Amino acid sequence: MSAIECAFFGALGRDAESKTSKAGRAYLRLNVRVGDGDATQWVSVTSFDPDAVKVVDNLRKGARVYIEGRISLDEWTGQDGAKRRGLSCMSFHTRLAAIGRNKRKREHKNGDQPRASDGAFYSDDIPFAPDRN
Repeated sequence: MSAIECAFFGALGRDAESKTSKAGRAYLRLNVRVGDGDATQWVSVTSFDPDAVKVVDNLRKGARVYIEGRISLDEWTGQDGAKRRGLSCMSFHTRLAAIGRNKRKREHKNGDQPRASDGAFYSDDIPFAPDRN
């Protein structure tokens, strides 16, 4: 079966493993959960992205990741003799997703309070009242 280009968000099922190819090139092995509940799919990802290799210490179990690459359906025989199938992806772009708990905290200059447009809401002494002009 031929590979299909893909892009997806998921969560790491375990810490990323740093490996080195026979040619001496560094790469990562990731196990990524995509979807929730009955719709969950596991994808085995091999990433040769040098930027991802640099931040392997941040790629811990549960971290949200964004992956781009080529996905394929693999088939193999398990130790029990049963035929098995699974998704694998050869990734050329692997990043920590800037959403959820991976999102960086915004730093505000001069102690300024963030605006509501920054995605933060604050309880202050002045209650909200519509403009009555």
